[in-house]
Amino acid sequence: MEVPTAVPTTDPIEPAKEGPANPTRVSTVPTTVPMESTTEPMEHRTVPTAPTPVSTVPTEQPTPIEYIRSPRAETYLTQDGTREWIPYCVEDKKPREGMVFKTLEKAIEFYKEYAVICGFDVRSATVYKNSKGIIQKYYLCSREGILESEGNYDKKGKRRRKRNSKRVGCKARIIWNLNNEDGEYKVTKFFEPHNHCLASPTSMPYLRSSRKMTMVHKNFVNNNTRMNIGPTKSFRLFKENVGSYDNVGATMKDFMNFHRDLKEHIKGDDAKMLIENFIRKRDVFNGFYFHYAPDENDHVSHLFWADATSRKNYSLFGEMISFDCTYDSNTYSMVLAPFTGVYHHKSCITFGVGLLSKEDAQSFEWLFRTFLNAMGNCEPRYLITDQDPTMKVAINEVFVNTRHRLCFWHIMKKVPEKVGPELKQDEDFLKLLNECVWDMEQESEEFEATWNSLMVQYNLVENGWFQHMFSIREHWIPCYFRDLRLGGILRTTSRSESENSFFNNFTNPHVTLVEFYMRFESAMDAQRHKQDKLNTESIHSVPQFITPLPLEKHAAEVYTRKMFYMFQDEVYKACFRCGISSIRMEENIEIAQVMDHSRQKTSEVTFNSGNLVTSCSCKLFERLGILCKHAICVLNARQVTKIPEYYILDRWKKEATKRPIFDMHGNFLEECRKMNTTTKMLGEIWSEIFNCVGLAEGNEENLQQFLDNLRDFSKNLVEKGKCVPMTKTQEMELFVGPSASSNLNIQNPIPSKNKGKRHRIVGEKEAAIEQSQKPKRKCKACGAYDYHDSRNCPNKTTT
Repeated sequence: MEVPTAVPTTDPIEPAKEGPANPTRVSTVPTTVPMESTTEPMEHRTVPTAPTPVSTVPTEQPTPIEYIRSPRAETYLTQDGTREWIPYCVEDKKPREGMVFKTLEKAIEFYKEYAVICGFDVRSATVYKNSKGIIQKYYLCSREGILESEGNYDKKGKRRRKRNSKRVGCKARIIWNLNNEDGEYKVTKFFEPHNHCLASPTSMPYLRSSRKMTMVHKNFVNNNTRMNIGPTKSFRLFKENVGSYDNVGATMKDFMNFHRDLKEHIKGDDAKMLIENFIRKRDVFNGFYFHYAPDENDHVSHLFWADATSRKNYSLFGEMISFDCTYDSNTYSMVLAPFTGVYHHKSCITFGVGLLSKEDAQSFEWLFRTFLNAMGNCEPRYLITDQDPTMKVAINEVFVNTRHRLCFWHIMKKVPEKVGPELKQDEDFLKLLNECVWDMEQESEEFEATWNSLMVQYNLVENGWFQHMFSIREHWIPCYFRDLRLGGILRTTSRSESENSFFNNFTNPHVTLVEFYMRFESAMDAQRHKQDKLNTESIHSVPQFITPLPLEKHAAEVYTRKMFYMFQDEVYKACFRCGISSIRMEENIEIAQVMDHSRQKTSEVTFNSGNLVTSCSCKLFERLGILCKHAICVLNARQVTKIPEYYILDRWKKEATKRPIFDMHGNFLEECRKMNTTTKMLGEIWSEIFNCVGLAEGNEENLQQFLDNLRDFSKNLVEKGKCVPMTKTQEMELFVGPSASSNLNIQNPIPSKNKGKRHRIVGEKEAAIEQSQKPKRKCKACGAYDYHDSRNCPNKTTT
């Protein structure tokens, strides 16, 4: 077949000048046949034997929406036999030589929009300037030029990484020249043909010009990072929200690059940005407290903060504190040290948080003193920790009136390691030991007698560890705390363990301090949301009653739901398991012997009918703050219909948090929970948008109308100049706070190497458990199925 030729009227690579924009060419494909698959070879298409010259603009123009979804083009063969593509485009979206734009930015935006419609990428190229500014500007197809091969190996003989190149020497371009008279930019050169196929509909989302990380994408990624969701999973979640990957408008790499840019924006001034953020927050909320300490080189080494709500909670529920450290919460390996308590729903609550570079006595002493200073120098009654010796030194130095208690669970966990392989398999010994140490109702003398008997029976009298634990029994055995007010609420650091696990859901070892604080705030929001939910359930719901006793109904009126169910359990036992066996009078005081039939044990209850003061030998009220089954049995027998006011502690009431609390400077400790107007309005906007989508989802006409309204509103904002484009720095500041600008001489923390950091020493028992969970494999050296291989085979002979 004879190939028709075309002679261009203008050299495609000569400098820009006035004249026709494109050469006159002869089409080898009818204009009515769309190039829907740009990867299909030319040989597979029907080529007419007698083509006729046609216009480069098709007679029937599809709508712009059709172009965006399915770019089409005409192909031509040049005189030298190369193929070229000229994309279809409606006239009002297509550049022409002689077009004039008021600004260069609008000209570039117009060409980019044209590229998106046609299905190719563009990039900036040559620019000429003088004293007036830019006088000439080139924009090219992104596939212009040829990438020269560098070979498979570099100069050092190292194999190069395989890379793909998109450069094919495409000559499509546009040139603008500055009009000196009016300062406008005129199109002086527009070369339209491409020497490569254009993007197919499935390839369109991967074009750079079709991808853009909008504020919606960026805000979505940033919000997900607060929940410890990375950019990869954020991309997949966004796809589920918009329906398909084609509708995302960006690639996974774009999500990852934005996340990287956020970290890069923070990186150098991480500590300074965080401290400046704290300063601004304290200026707005007077109840916010923070303090930090740098080392000799101005690197932040200690940090503590507590907002107004945390300080208020401490004043209400700070009788006892659980303190424990957790690790791998930030990129500097600083130790996270939260102060945890129990509030009126008997769940965990955070009073304050510290970050420490070291776990030595000086660091803990600084943290404890700072904590007390934040809380008005009001010490807790009890402080429970593990057996860390450095903590003990700091606690003895700082807390004067606080009773230090050791974690019961951590101590009992060590028993199997201290008794030897035979005794740790003895179930009778472990059962008797647990009964000895766990009994809360026994007196200290009973415990000591039982303990000594066990030591003699199992030949542990000379065991050094058991001797030491007996010498410090007042710090961990529960019966030594039964006489102390609320001494039974915390017996282990499980509250801290639970809270540390809760925080670990929001953090990871790679977050900066600024990111960590953002995630910490999200964690506190979740904690306080749960508290609000429990408050609502306690106030606006009625529990089920299991007895007709007025005492039970009164408890439902005053106690939170969690504490009511604890009291209800005592009521049930008082009615169905307890009975008064005898009563005697001593100086107008009734002394009743109450038998617990389920345990075959008698407790002594004293009752004053004048003031309703009741006391029981089991001391449950002293330990937990609610009346025991024995006391309830006596009150019910004396037809008392309401719980005496003395026995209703404020910390267990529904209205426990309603009291106004002020700090030593008169600051009202509540305002930190207020939401600013902008944040609240944004939430309402998103809610309305999703609500409208839900209402219009079943009707395509309503959806189109809603979409048109949103586009008109967006266009109106742009035309009126109300949407001023933000710089990249301004966008980053919108998400992570303003850049460091003060004269604070603060450096980022030095990465720490604490005892809990990743590569900790693993005990024999833990190592054996981990080993047993691994699958066995066949050793090539000895042929056995075991936990070793040929490298560490025990039968391997060394030469």
